[in-house]
Amino acid sequence: MNHIAITHNPFLVETEFLINGHSPSESSNITSYCAKRLQLWVERIFDDLQALFNGSNDFFIEFTGVESDFNDIKEAANNAIQKGMCVELKFNPVSPAEERLEKIKALMTRVSEESPKFADYLANSDLKAKQDFEDALNNDFDAYVVATMSSGKSTFINAMLGQDLLPAANEATTATIAHIFDDKTQGDAFYGERFDSNGNLIQHNDAVDLTTMKAWNADVETKTITLNGNIRAIKENNNVRLVLTDTPGPNNSQDPEHQRTTLGFIQDSKRNPLIIYVLNATQLGTNDDAQLLRLVADTMSKGGKQSKDRFLFVVNKMDMFDPERGENIEEALNRVKCYLEENGIHDPNLFPVSARMAYLLRSQSKLTSKEQLEKTYMAVALCEEESMAFPQYMSVSSAVMSASQDRAENDEALQDKTMSNALFNSGITVVEAVIDEYINKYSFPMRLNRAHLAMTAAIERGMQESELINQLEIDEQALSILQSEIHSLKARRDQGFNTQAYKEQLKQEGRDLPMDVHNALNDLEIDILTRIGELGDLFVGEVSSREAESKIDVASKDIKFLFNRSINEYEKAFLSSQEIIKQELHQEYQNHVAQLFPESRTLELPVFQSLKKSISSFSLNIELKSDEVQTKRVVVDSYERSTSTWYKPWTWGDTETVKVYGDKEYVDLPELWKERIIAIRNQFGSLKGDAVQRIKEDKDKLIDNYLAFLEGEFSTKFAAILADLEQKVENQIQRENAIAQAKTDIDEIRVIKQELEAILQL
Repeated sequence: MNHIAITHNPFLVETEFLINGHSPSESSNITSYCAKRLQLWVERIFDDLQALFNGSNDFFIEFTGVESDFNDIKEAANNAIQKGMCVELKFNPVSPAEERLEKIKALMTRVSEESPKFADYLANSDLKAKQDFEDALNNDFDAYVVATMSSGKSTFINAMLGQDLLPAANEATTATIAHIFDDKTQGDAFYGERFDSNGNLIQHNDAVDLTTMKAWNADVETKTITLNGNIRAIKENNNVRLVLTDTPGPNNSQDPEHQRTTLGFIQDSKRNPLIIYVLNATQLGTNDDAQLLRLVADTMSKGGKQSKDRFLFVVNKMDMFDPERGENIEEALNRVKCYLEENGIHDPNLFPVSARMAYLLRSQSKLTSKEQLEKTYMAVALCEEESMAFPQYMSVSSAVMSASQDRAENDEALQDKTMSNALFNSGITVVEAVIDEYINKYSFPMRLNRAHLAMTAAIERGMQESELINQLEIDEQALSILQSEIHSLKARRDQGFNTQAYKEQLKQEGRDLPMDVHNALNDLEIDILTRIGELGDLFVGEVSSREAESKIDVASKDIKFLFNRSINEYEKAFLSSQEIIKQELHQEYQNHVAQLFPESRTLELPVFQSLKKSISSFSLNIELKSDEVQTKRVVVDSYERSTSTWYKPWTWGDTETVKVYGDKEYVDLPELWKERIIAIRNQFGSLKGDAVQRIKEDKDKLIDNYLAFLEGEFSTKFAAILADLEQKVENQIQRENAIAQAKTDIDEIRVIKQELEAILQL
């Protein structure tokens, strides 16, 4: 049996493979996995091993890492066994992510307080390092609840809250986006605020209730609501704060921009927020569902296992089935699975629940007589009918199942403690335990990685600065050479960056789109045309005017959905192109710094090499500012949403134009579609044209920012570092004091680096 040792560090995103005691060859697929998250390769690892051993399929896997990653290895091993492989597993557990996060947060806080110089390095890092630092300390974890009409989405959220706060009427009335922040200091009350489309506060209320929410939701001025209170389903945790977001259905919002926002949550492959997709087990197959599910399927197909793990399909209203009448729970779930597969979603994470039962059990307000009877009846059904224990149908780890049972038994919101088994069988505590698992598996390691990146950037900056001073410990002859070279360096700088020719050359070169962005835009255009073509296939034959209007109405909704989805994809392309262009400009900067330091024996002095390194690592903060981007960011509490203005609003879809056919008994659908397809393609063509123009404008602005950096910030820093160096070269006492301080700083930075590595190493 082949011995495969896998050591995976999710905090540094490093993996070591040993195949029968040896590292795999450089050309092996397995070697390419060493710097990738486990979830990006775990589903392929056994096929790769089988190929590596020319069809041999006996493997003993020894895995060292965190438990959540081992569970993924175990799942992949089970799939391999089903294919006929022979796999044995051994697990060597390491300290979990949350424990390490506590330590690294304490380290970051301590060094920021005790080491002013290190705190300054953190504060004056480049924008990426600052963002990494903020992400590491940000406890907020987003979970978006998405559904179409009549799924019981509001009841599901109310069950997690433990009170009747969100209107549970027809979901067509859910017209706003509501962000619910877990706040354990609030007791039973929720305080809330509502905002208009520009992010302006309309109203604050210290005790929001169902009546308040209905009124706010009905007011067309309300675009976003934030609520703060105790989400009773979630235990207090110093390292995470759940932000539960209730989203409108894709075609149910009063604000067309909300549809694009909801789609953006699903399409967000950068942050990978958790999406809880609530389905109505008794009513599958709405057109709204099909649109959303196709988008989910496309998103799940990219990005490895995490892209699948982040989508929880909560199958609600399972209590509506009656096994005594021959209604089979397993068959009902198979129908859901087949329905999702028809929409391109394979092996979905299904979570059958009775949100209504969980709500009745946890409700903090007094139940009506009817609700009491309903609770009693459902408790009998869930506890006495074996097939109605919904957790048995969920594919989760034993750790999750155990945690969900513990949640039910110790649920603070549970009004009747004898009902803990009914709460567990409702399935809701399993969903909550899976949310915890996702946080442990993805959020905590990501935050540790961000902390590592931020602190490493500060450590490198501090070490460069201190090493530069430390290397002034040289003889008088070397100091004289250094002083002479500093003057030459200034002259080369003046001849290089300050020439108008260089600026013009930079502006003229590279006007084309980055190739990766060009390919992404082409792929998106092909996808759009394909989907429009599929819609055109529906316009066949002759129908009545009413049927024609109905088809146009459905097509209009589908195309608006596609339009909003496309806008989000283009905005992702904007960010991607900016990153690529910034990388190109960073390389341009490195090339020009290298020209300042031509190769010579003189410049081999360690102090001069340190100077070159320090100048090369100046923070190149050339990101586009908010006033340079045609997208304004509206900040509501800690939530930021985009109201883009770079594109023209969607205008096609007026059903009134169908009525010109009213004097006929029928409408020729191909003719009807032919008239509209030109307008549709023109509008999508304009959208792409606007997007390409926006990318080119962004590139011009980034180049302008780069040139401004060279003329402003770079010049200032360059002059300051050389002036400081010259002063220390000329003043022996100042130089000796600076060298002594640099040695102390280097020792301090090394201690911090060792502490950081000790926390993150397995």
